[in-house]
Amino acid sequence: MDTILDYIRWRGDIPLAFDGLREADALVLSLLSYYDLKPMWEGREEPLYLRDCQKLIDEGTLRVLIVGKNMGYEDIFAAAVASRRFGDLRISDYVDLIRDEPPMQFAALCLHDESGISFLAYRGTDSSLAGWEEDFLIGVTRTEAQELALRYADEHLKTGRRWYMGGHSKGGNLALYTACSLQEDVLARLERIFILDGPGLCPEVMDVSGMARIDSRCTRIIPRFSVVGKLFDPQVTDLRIVRSTASGMSQHSLATWGIDHGELDLCEENDPRSLWINATVDDWIGDMSQADRVQFIHDMFAALEANGARTLEELDDAGATGFETMLRRFRSSSDSTKKIIGNLPRQAVNQAISKATQAVGAAAQLAGIKLGIGAEEAPAEEAKTTE
Repeated sequence: MDTILDYIRWRGDIPLAFDGLREADALVLSLLSYYDLKPMWEGREEPLYLRDCQKLIDEGTLRVLIVGKNMGYEDIFAAAVASRRFGDLRISDYVDLIRDEPPMQFAALCLHDESGISFLAYRGTDSSLAGWEEDFLIGVTRTEAQELALRYADEHLKTGRRWYMGGHSKGGNLALYTACSLQEDVLARLERIFILDGPGLCPEVMDVSGMARIDSRCTRIIPRFSVVGKLFDPQVTDLRIVRSTASGMSQHSLATWGIDHGELDLCEENDPRSLWINATVDDWIGDMSQADRVQFIHDMFAALEANGARTLEELDDAGATGFETMLRRFRSSSDSTKKIIGNLPRQAVNQAISKATQAVGAAAQLAGIKLGIGAEEAPAEEAKTTE
């Protein structure tokens, strides 16, 4: 299966002006937001082009702000820098802010070609479990990063260029929140908004009526195994489900998404196991107060980290043993969380399984049965193969 690295190498000699911005280009440009460009940006007076960042590669100082197993991020950056399609793009308005107390992380940049195409990219989170916890929390609370994203777009979407906007993970949520909040005259400058496996908006804390206003301008792309991108499931008509070279939650990484002859390598349905996770999490938090939702998310990720995992890849490697550890940890969590776990409904699980078109084999009882925590069924774990 080809990925965006193959796409860059295949299409890299053709400028964007020749055939316009494709969905695969949106993946590449969103991924570029994850690279640390501060060494090239700070103190610079002349325009910065992506090809200028070859210096970071030559000096061995390129930093990729994503943790976990090597998925070829350095190769992707090197190929983009060396290509005509991406290397000739001008970078402007690079912002990279982070603060520990109170915690806040926000990064964005704009990329422009000579024909008038511009792309505003919001950085997402990495593959750390802490990053995923941020993804879950951004779905249920209003954050400072969202307000920064809106101000950033208001300030920079003022030129007469053909604007596109997008982001991956948390960055997808920032793009969604921003688009829903923009004034009509600014929104009119956006030709397309790309939401790449990012969580939606919580209706209890945000006005989601703006979704209908932006729907015709949105493309939502999620991998076959999607968890973060199904949280408060963004209702976008143009939904694409893409295959991945990875397994399980590691499919969240853009670097693993499949490309077929320059287009997304699409499939019809999500992985049944991810559907089960989506249904159970939705049911867990459906009737909770906002305070209990936040507490539940903290408890859930504390449990996921109980076996020593710090990244999605490490959690995948832990397999069933890691999940059993998680259930044990839930027993010592808050009273509200334990009540939710104990009342996990069979109906939500059965509905998730019935929606899946692919057979998942015999159902396996969760480790919670042995521990006396719950007795619900999850789809049997598939072998770690990709489509």
